[in-house]
Amino acid sequence: MYIDLTQLEDEELRVEHRYDEQFDLQDPDLRLKTAPKVRLVARWATGRDVRVRGRLEAAVEVPCDRCLTYFLVPIDVEFDLFYAPIETLTPEEDVPLTPKDLAYGFYRDEKIDVDGLVREQIFLALPFRWLCAPSCRGLCPQCGIDLNKESCSCAEETVAPYWSALRDLKRSM
Repeated sequence: MYIDLTQLEDEELRVEHRYDEQFDLQDPDLRLKTAPKVRLVARWATGRDVRVRGRLEAAVEVPCDRCLTYFLVPIDVEFDLFYAPIETLTPEEDVPLTPKDLAYGFYRDEKIDVDGLVREQIFLALPFRWLCAPSCRGLCPQCGIDLNKESCSCAEETVAPYWSALRDLKRSM
């Protein structure tokens, strides 16, 4: 889906769209559980820059980093972004980034890619570490059993003496 900036003229453009369940997140580890719903307002900012403000709601299942079990992550984020024409980007220049630059994107042919915006906001809303629970015990490194569901009889791995202090510290935590 695209926002056609020729329709924007001097007014603002309001868009409300619900994607279907087949929306491609372009990441095989993520499963879309609730189709993204986006509400946004686009208006001219300064010059040829466009300000896009809105809200995104969705739900995604991600695999736990420790036990690989999928769990649900609800997403409900607000965004405030600026878009400039791609022609203003000059790759030869070496310019330091400012915090304002992190909220900038680029459009081409007078169109803003809303699908890309939605995908980006979903990825930004996901936690850095994907843990099903803070107490997740993960998988046994030897036999692969999910230690949250059952115990295994694998022998504890032998630790070199110089690492024993760290092992004892881990056990005490």
